[in-house]
Amino acid sequence: MGIESNLLKSLKVLYVEDEEEVLEQMQFFLKKRVGRLITAQNGKEGIASFKENFPDMVISDLKMPVMDGISMARELRKVSDVPIIITTAFSDQDMILKAVDVGIEKYIIKPLDAKELLEAMEKISVKILRNKGELLAVRNMALTKEDKLRIEEGIKNAMAKLIKEKTGKGPQNVKAFIHARTLEIEIVEVLTKMEKTLLEKEKNTSMVKYGREVFYKDHEEGMKRIVKEFVPWDIQLASIDMDFLNDKNRLKFMIV
Repeated sequence: MGIESNLLKSLKVLYVEDEEEVLEQMQFFLKKRVGRLITAQNGKEGIASFKENFPDMVISDLKMPVMDGISMARELRKVSDVPIIITTAFSDQDMILKAVDVGIEKYIIKPLDAKELLEAMEKISVKILRNKGELLAVRNMALTKEDKLRIEEGIKNAMAKLIKEKTGKGPQNVKAFIHARTLEIEIVEVLTKMEKTLLEKEKNTSMVKYGREVFYKDHEEGMKRIVKEFVPWDIQLASIDMDFLNDKNRLKFMIV
């Protein structure tokens, strides 16, 4: 399951369907994938459930007793811009135009293709969470704030372990920051005893700086592998900044 699929776990979804067999099948399918599933069996029930639960997304059959999906969508549009997916066994062009006219996000012909439905829901979930300010776009991926923090934490711990293994000294602290197309690693108190001794004489500063640069460049492949453990990104070391006075190094990687 991709990150986009995980986003569905943050959402409430209203599913409206009058055929009991289809409703049961879709309940089984959707409950595993969304945060909370609410169901109704016609448009009138769907409107009532919407007003009670305020779902993030609505999936509805088109042809239903009491009130059809288009009529329900028109009523919902009076109070909300909630994304709506319409499903129907009819590929009638007039029906499609009516669905588009009331602001339907997606129109799917029955029998439902589970993959097509899930892909549509995933795309909509990205828009929903981005509009809520709960989603960050990084390269070609959408991350919730929780995803971002989890990934940063994993990268930071793995980077600290790598540095300790290769230098014999673990840094006091490592921080990882993911931005739109960059990954920054801040390493605090990383200097070895030998480096600190050399830096007591100012003339050795350039030598220590050169040695550190060589170290990071030599282990760039290892750092790339670390990032790949958490996200499917390729990274390229773009810059190395060293603040010897505060014993702090900052590595900037471009996400490519």
